[in-house]
Amino acid sequence: MLIGLSVLSFSYRCGLLGQGTSRAVSRPLDVEDMVALATRAGLQSIEIPLRLLPDLSPNRLHALRERLSLCGLTPVADSDVVDVDVLRAHIPAAAMLGARVLRVLISPVLEGYRRSFTDNWSAHLADVTDRLRTVIDLAAEHNVILAVENHQDATSADLTSICAAVDSPYIGVCFDAVNCLIVGETPYTAFERLGPLIRNVHLADYETYPTPHGWRLVRCALGEGDLDIRHIFNLIEQYTPEVTCQIELVSHSARHVRILDDDWWQGYPPCDVREVLPALRLFAQTMRLRDDDWRTPWERGAGEEQICLYEDQQYAASIAYLRAIGVLPRL
Repeated sequence: MLIGLSVLSFSYRCGLLGQGTSRAVSRPLDVEDMVALATRAGLQSIEIPLRLLPDLSPNRLHALRERLSLCGLTPVADSDVVDVDVLRAHIPAAAMLGARVLRVLISPVLEGYRRSFTDNWSAHLADVTDRLRTVIDLAAEHNVILAVENHQDATSADLTSICAAVDSPYIGVCFDAVNCLIVGETPYTAFERLGPLIRNVHLADYETYPTPHGWRLVRCALGEGDLDIRHIFNLIEQYTPEVTCQIELVSHSARHVRILDDDWWQGYPPCDVREVLPALRLFAQTMRLRDDDWRTPWERGAGEEQICLYEDQQYAASIAYLRAIGVLPRL
């Protein structure tokens, strides 16, 4: 496997969090800065949202491709919610960048709360599948795999269904280990269901805080939270040992999974409660209390210096953890 860095781990320092507000970072990092961060840590891959590049001109993309090659970094490119016109531009751009994988999303849904987005999730999935079919030949032409992420919205069954319907070696899955819990699945069961389809992995960890409606998931450094990361790596070795794995410590806002509310479940088909029990057991194992302060520095209204330090420290601690467990070589 190749261990890399998702640029979104530094969503504040890159200028995305708070963009256009008085809380935005004063001097955003650019892609070159992120390449330097990954290289200094001895990483082997980097995941870059194409929207962060000033433009997608061939000269710029080829120059960045050369830079990544010199640094020994395998690129993964990011698009957004599946859009045919956007992908007609992003697929060739990913190829020019040297990326074999282009991550895509199927909705803007967060916290698993589908009902706020649509009353007919099945129809939405069918529409997204049709859009992917429209561009899959272009993906094949450019030798780019479209990796659909479980982005706090999709279950393993949803992703399996999409991949089966598109029916191409150029469709796959971007697996986020924490997002599974947000739709009521354990990451371990979801990985086993999706294993052969996984083309990119997002490595994250979380701390769990109970609420009257469910649980809040709060970002933390790898190895400092409730996820069994060693188990995830064992599954990677078993199912997809050559995959790229990106450190992605993205959200500065706690994700409130209201899985105990009837309304939350309106966006899902009926299921046997035994299918959800493994996830509920993982949530319930937390030792934290409802009154514990779960807020990140961003949510507490902290200033720029503290939020930057928060991102830097979590990244450094994650690198140290991956070295400690032998996934990254010790320097």
